[in-house]
Amino acid sequence: MHFLGMDYIISSLLWLMGIFAFAFTFRKQIAKLFYKKTTLDLFISKLKIYLEKTYPDIKFDYSIISQSQSEKNPEVRKSIIITNIINHYKQLPFNSSFYPTSTPTSLHNWSSYIFHCEPNKNKLPGDWGQRKNAILTRDKAKCLRCSKHLTVTTVVAHMIKPLENGGKYHLENLVSICKDCETLITNNQKRMNHLDIVDDLNEIVEQS
Repeated sequence: MHFLGMDYIISSLLWLMGIFAFAFTFRKQIAKLFYKKTTLDLFISKLKIYLEKTYPDIKFDYSIISQSQSEKNPEVRKSIIITNIINHYKQLPFNSSFYPTSTPTSLHNWSSYIFHCEPNKNKLPGDWGQRKNAILTRDKAKCLRCSKHLTVTTVVAHMIKPLENGGKYHLENLVSICKDCETLITNNQKRMNHLDIVDDLNEIVEQS
């Protein structure tokens, strides 16, 4: 019985080794059984529609779509694609060429404008909402870095010259950007992992 038990163990081991060898040899063919071949047309279509509608002025590089074709797992491939897109978004430049070249000059009906331009112990001016409306109108209601459409409730009035460096609340020192771009420009590490674009693209992945 002892020898029969050893024979059984040895034959079982040989059988398992044969299975592993077969699986390794035909791993690509086996993978296709688990991950059905897909062109990801729905995902790619939704992705492009979202990006072109949300960031109309950005020319995203979609070459990663063809470059990732060797990945057989569609979910992994989706992750590769959106990671590349997000990295592209994060690396967008923001410099003086984005600053507005003109500012509304008809301020005669804004009696408190000059007074409220001066910082007061880091408190926002009493007419802050009016200033946000003014720069939003001047900047055509879009983020000057990524071109995302903005409203008075979503715009961030970014200071070109910060208060600590002598900046004031003049309209010439304020530009319209979105929350994500403010996070990236100021390198706000607390929000870096909570960008809206990340949540939105992950939602597209879940829906496709």
